Amino acid sequence: MSESKRLIDLLSATDEFFKTRGIDSPRRNAEALFAKALQLPRIELYLQHDRPLKDYELDQIRDLIRRRAKREPLQYLVGEVEFCNARIGLTPGLLIPRPETEELVSTLIERIPANSRILDIGCGTGCISVALSKNLEKCSVVAIDKDPDAVVQTKSNAELNEVSDRVSSLVVDLYSGSLPQEANAPFNVVVSNPPYLRTDELPSLEPEVKDHERPHALAAGVKGDECFVRIAELIPDILNSSGILALEFGIHQENRVRELFEPVLTELTIYRDIQGKERFLIGKR
Repeated sequence: MSESKRLIDLLSATDEFFKTRGIDSPRRNAEALFAKALQLPRIELYLQHDRPLKDYELDQIRDLIRRRAKREPLQYLVGEVEFCNARIGLTPGLLIPRPETEELVSTLIERIPANSRILDIGCGTGCISVALSKNLEKCSVVAIDKDPDAVVQTKSNAELNEVSDRVSSLVVDLYSGSLPQEANAPFNVVVSNPPYLRTDELPSLEPEVKDHERPHALAAGVKGDECFVRIAELIPDILNSSGILALEFGIHQENRVRELFEPVLTELTIYRDIQGKERFLIGKR
């Protein structure tokens, strides 16, 4: 990389460096890291393109560049993402919110009645819970996850987005039993983006995923369907009559989710994501 200390030159050099490391969208990555280190909006990187950088700023930028070059996820380095009009802070290891999940939430928002009580199974960072609470001011959410770090991060993100009065988060392992009494089941809406990869798929994932996101947040057994099986079993206990169920699932899992949920739902629709892949189930009990 160039040793020039001018912002625009270092930005361009970082773009080229990331290209050699096989990083997707290298310019966007470079801009995000520079904006993080300098505490500037991205547009300011170009408005201040001739700005000379101080030594401590260079140290911060170079540290972020080295870590990204080793395939540490950009989102963890930046520390937060935008998700359905909410700011979602990230804890390394927790599942990074994906655009597909934003699509599910955006579709679901239009279908949830006012004053609904919502259960978010496998809340992770709390992105779904927080986004629903922020966009549906009269609704409340109980967010559950077996990972204590996820519950802590969900609480933090609820506070960050000023919806903590409508989001409760609990450590719950649904495989070891049913919902605790304080969850106050059943709910008007149950939503989940559960793990749905097969365990044998993990080694083939990008380094940013397989080396940094926790396996239990990604994979659900040898068939990838363990979470779906458990949710289907629990539907009579957790979802009100005429309640809404919304799930994200993986590529080629449409037939399996139909098989599991058609017996417990009266309506079931499969939706495609923006890339045309069957990705979401929304149904009514």
